[in-house]
Amino acid sequence: MTQEQKAFIERVGALAAADMKKSGVLASLTIAQAILESGWGKSGLTVKANALFGIKAGTSWKGRVYSTKTQECYDGVNFTTVTALFRAYDSWEESVEDHSALLTGAARYKAVVGERDYKTACRAIKAAGYATDPNYPDKLIQIIESYGLTAYDGAGQAGAGGGSNITAGAERPTDAKGEGKMKASEFIKKLQDIVDHYKTLYVMGCFGAPLTGGNVSRYCQNHSYNKQAARTAMIKAAANQNPPVFGFDCVCMIKGVLWGWNGDASKTYGGASYASGGVPDIGADTMITKCSGVSTDFSKIVPGEAVWLSGHIGVYIGGGKVIECSPAFKNCVQVTACLNIGAISGMNGRRWTKHGKLPYITYDTAGAATGGAGTAQKPGGTSDTSGALAFAVGDVVQFTGNTHYTSAAAASGKACKPGPAKVTMISKGAKHPYHLIKQAGGGSTVYGWVNAADVQSETDAAIDKLAGLGVINSPDYWKNAVAGGKVAYLDILFTQAAAKITKAGPRTADVKSGVGALVKAGVINTPEYWLQNYGKLQSLDLLLCALGGAV
Repeated sequence: MTQEQKAFIERVGALAAADMKKSGVLASLTIAQAILESGWGKSGLTVKANALFGIKAGTSWKGRVYSTKTQECYDGVNFTTVTALFRAYDSWEESVEDHSALLTGAARYKAVVGERDYKTACRAIKAAGYATDPNYPDKLIQIIESYGLTAYDGAGQAGAGGGSNITAGAERPTDAKGEGKMKASEFIKKLQDIVDHYKTLYVMGCFGAPLTGGNVSRYCQNHSYNKQAARTAMIKAAANQNPPVFGFDCVCMIKGVLWGWNGDASKTYGGASYASGGVPDIGADTMITKCSGVSTDFSKIVPGEAVWLSGHIGVYIGGGKVIECSPAFKNCVQVTACLNIGAISGMNGRRWTKHGKLPYITYDTAGAATGGAGTAQKPGGTSDTSGALAFAVGDVVQFTGNTHYTSAAAASGKACKPGPAKVTMISKGAKHPYHLIKQAGGGSTVYGWVNAADVQSETDAAIDKLAGLGVINSPDYWKNAVAGGKVAYLDILFTQAAAKITKAGPRTADVKSGVGALVKAGVINTPEYWLQNYGKLQSLDLLLCALGGAV
């Protein structure tokens, strides 16, 4: 499943679940029909008319209409292309509401409304004449089962038709101890085991698949983020190693472990079983809404809780530390400092927005936020960073210099080319503290010790490039904004934009135009996210206009 598909399911799922409470139309059926009818929201009818379901505009329809070609099957075998008028709407919400109004208002759909078994509902809607495709029920059932859409059907039990329901997390027990599927101590142990014993890489939409065989090409193509030349190069560089590298993203790390991931490289998903154990396939922003005891006060956080900021999620493991999977820092599953509690010397970290107890976990751990290893500082405190370096062994960085040295104390060096590289050794306090080796396909020729001033994160390098081109002002502000974590994926926005932009251009007239230009250029693929979140960070609206005008 791609990130775009996840976003589509979450958006339509929220509308369908809310509508189900009023209409009785099964949410999973509504979502599946929207996916099938609209082609994941990309059909001309959906893009131009906000129509998710392709409902024809008969003589009784008094609203807007849209004319387009469609295929009909009148004899159960052959398809004929015809031009028809379809109902048009001002929003997807109106489309969902009208879809349910059609089903509840016509006697022929009586067997659909109120039906709790998704298989029966899918067959009933075809039998009532909703579609002419003889395979329509099977297509809907396959979509529902493939993407775990019954998670949006609430706590109702399926009927005798063999369907199943995954109870939404918000309706699970929410007491402090929880009644989840896995103990917090076991959950943390499994996450730490990944950090300690497996090689991992941030791969969007991947929940623990080994980067071997067919998985390599699959994950180079499953998401626009992975299709970027730099990301594709990273995936291919990690391919078919022994031992293998496993791919995760932030929320897929959590789901993968809960779905039974065990590092089995012979399995397509490393031993994980998709959407199993009552844990639905949902995104980071939806997962935090399923949590209980959600709070912005980190003084009472306990190990095993989810920590969240918009678009990104991790797991608090105690001792002021979090395990997260991010393209930032080490570009893998990694341990970072929870800066809401305090910085930890020599460790990357970020500030999170909220935390809460996952409904799939039994909280058998105890202790305050600073429990565990005891290395975190109390809020407002300081940590000793003498001799600390910004990067660690294994970090992928941007080398911006042109000289490398044969030793950490060498007086003179040789010329080399800048570009992406990996930190392979560190010598704290040395004249040239980092040993770098070039990353394949990145253009760099570095292989030796380099100055700390010549090493940047990929994001910082992207910000500096855009500042040098005159696209943005105040690069330090944006570097701090990325580190602050108030808006997720800001680091990715900068790196993707920097890869596309070669010169400054006039700002777009408004944010919507800027976001549209960035989508068209392939810099972003979730415009709704940026349109919903640009107000959370000062000047982000101006940034989107500037980047949109330059691509």
